Amino acid sequence: GDGTLSADAGIDLLFDPGRGRDAARRGAEAGARQAIAEAAGARLFLIGRLTETYLALRHDQRRLALSQTEAGRQRQTLEMARTLAQAGEGTQIETLRSQARLASLDAARPQLEAAVAKGILQLSVLAGDAPGALPPDLTASLRSLGAQPRARLAPDPGIPADLIRNRPDLQVAEARYDAARADLGQARAAFFPQLSLSGTIEAGRTLGAPGTGGRGLVSVGPSLRLPSLPQGPARARADAAEAQVIAAHADWTAAVLGALYEVEAALVDYQTAAKAEAAADRAVGLHAKARSLTREATAAGEATLSDLIAVEDALSNAESAFASARLSRALAFARLNQRLGAGARPLLPASGNAPAEP
Repeated sequence: GDGTLSADAGIDLLFDPGRGRDAARRGAEAGARQAIAEAAGARLFLIGRLTETYLALRHDQRRLALSQTEAGRQRQTLEMARTLAQAGEGTQIETLRSQARLASLDAARPQLEAAVAKGILQLSVLAGDAPGALPPDLTASLRSLGAQPRARLAPDPGIPADLIRNRPDLQVAEARYDAARADLGQARAAFFPQLSLSGTIEAGRTLGAPGTGGRGLVSVGPSLRLPSLPQGPARARADAAEAQVIAAHADWTAAVLGALYEVEAALVDYQTAAKAEAAADRAVGLHAKARSLTREATAAGEATLSDLIAVEDALSNAESAFASARLSRALAFARLNQRLGAGARPLLPASGNAPAEP
């Protein structure tokens, strides 16, 4: 039978000496990199908050455990005070001091328990759940008096170029700089003419009709776009875009320098915290030994109960200071890694630019 076979095709060519389309493409890519880097920055911030909240929770639990341990020591001291008082070797004042110390510990314990409870609730919210809605096994693990986290690994700051690859804020600054350069490229492209060639090609053939031949149609329409006159507004837009490039480059450079400073300062904080933790650890050992010797001397009548109470207070303060020093070191380690951009990786390749004069 008869039939028709036809085909249509379109062409669209653009002669773009000002590379306006290329600039638009680079601007779109920069916008995508900026959005992804901002999302990575938000993720890194959340990781930091979770880490610091967890460290604070374990510190509060450590303080609670120390309070319970100190209460046990004070009960032993109170029993000794009462025994010595009955034997005429102790005073009522020493017994009252021991009772007062025990009462102070009992009064402070509810605040520590409340701090632990609120820490678990805060972790629930940071994890994206309602307060108290964490899985039961995870909640039970958090409520248990686990060991206080300790920073054991040596910090590895790497090389400065790692910051540009890892830190989301530097990726954002770089993307803004690239976007500003792309806007400048589009503004400058307006000074060049653009020639476009567009049209259609249509071909057809009737089947089953010998001698009728075929038919075809070609339609091509070139168009030329010249720069607008006068060019004052276009030049003003280009000048404004160039100023944006200079400002974005300055912001990028400042962000890089600021990041380098933050890392160096975080390294100093970590090293200082590590030394403080080591000193606090030694202090706890010395105070514990002094308490043991003083307790033996008190039982032998070679020291007073007041001496023992004073030594136990010093040991309690040293243990609390050690727990705080361990928390400070762990926080310093976490913040150093956050300054290094650990935990945030770029999802798109960087542009490959380096801070240089625009």
